[in-house]
Amino acid sequence: MMKVFKVIIPCFLVAYVALCLSVYLKPEWFFYAPYDFPGSLSAARQEGLKAQEVTYFDYGKQGGKVEGWLYVNDTSLNNHQVILFLHGNSYNLQHYSHKLIAFENAGYSVFIPEYRGFGGQGNKIRQSYLEQDTVNAVKYLNKLGFANENIVVYGMSLGTYMALYGVWHEQHNGNFAALVLEVPFMSLLQTAEDHVTFGGIKLVPLDLLLKDTYNNYQLIDKVKTKVLIMGTYADKVIPPVQALQLYDLAVEPKKLIMYQNAAHDELYDLRNYDDILQWLDNK
Repeated sequence: MMKVFKVIIPCFLVAYVALCLSVYLKPEWFFYAPYDFPGSLSAARQEGLKAQEVTYFDYGKQGGKVEGWLYVNDTSLNNHQVILFLHGNSYNLQHYSHKLIAFENAGYSVFIPEYRGFGGQGNKIRQSYLEQDTVNAVKYLNKLGFANENIVVYGMSLGTYMALYGVWHEQHNGNFAALVLEVPFMSLLQTAEDHVTFGGIKLVPLDLLLKDTYNNYQLIDKVKTKVLIMGTYADKVIPPVQALQLYDLAVEPKKLIMYQNAAHDELYDLRNYDDILQWLDNK
C-alpha cells in the first residue's frame, strides 16, 4: 500500500502543479470557448439580421483588424439610437446576432463588434485586449456620428464587464443613453471560485493564479448611466445571487428583472428583448 501511495502522491502533485500553471499561463483553455472561425453574415442575414460587415479598428502588426456587424437605421425612430452589443466568452458574434433583430425591427441601429481572439481574429484573449476593443468600438460609433447619449450599451455574461468598462472609460465624453447587463457577475474570480469550492474548501488557489479578474463590482457604482440588470434564478453558470449583489451596488436610476425558469443563455427564449424595449421606451 505504501508503494502505491509513493507513486500516486507524486503523480498527483505533478498533475496539480501542471493544472495551476496552465490556469496561470493559458487562461483561454479554461475561461473562454471561442470559435476559431468567423461568423457567417449571410447565415445571420437569412435569420433576419440587416447588418453589414465593417472594420472598426486596425491594430496593425500588434493585433490586426477587428471587425463587426453594423446596421444603421437612417430614419428618426428612437432618436437615432444604436444598440452596442458586447457578447460573452464563447463562440463568435454570429452566435449572438439573433438577439439584435428585435432591436432592428424596433427602429434602432445595431452594432455587434467581434473581439480579438474570437471568430478567427487571432491574438490571445486577455482582459486588456477586450477592454481596448470595447473602447475602440465606442469610438467607432462616435466617428459615425453616434454621440454617447445615443448609444445603448448592452452586455451579456462576460460582455457585461466590457459594457461596464466601456461606459466607465468613455463617460467623460458624455453620458450614455442606457446600460443593459444580461446575466452579469460580480467578478470572474468570484464566479470561478464558486465552481471549484466544495465544503468551503477552494481546490484551486485562483486568487493567486488569475491575472484577468473582470471586476464588475469595482465599476458598477462608478457609472452614471441608467442601468437595467437581468438575471435568472435558474442560472447554473453564474450564481444568480451575483446579479442581485451587483444591483445593490448600482446607483439610481436602476432596474432589476429576475427570471425564474431560464438557463444562463436562455433569456432570449423568454423574450427578454421585449422587456428591454419597454424599459428603453419608459426610461
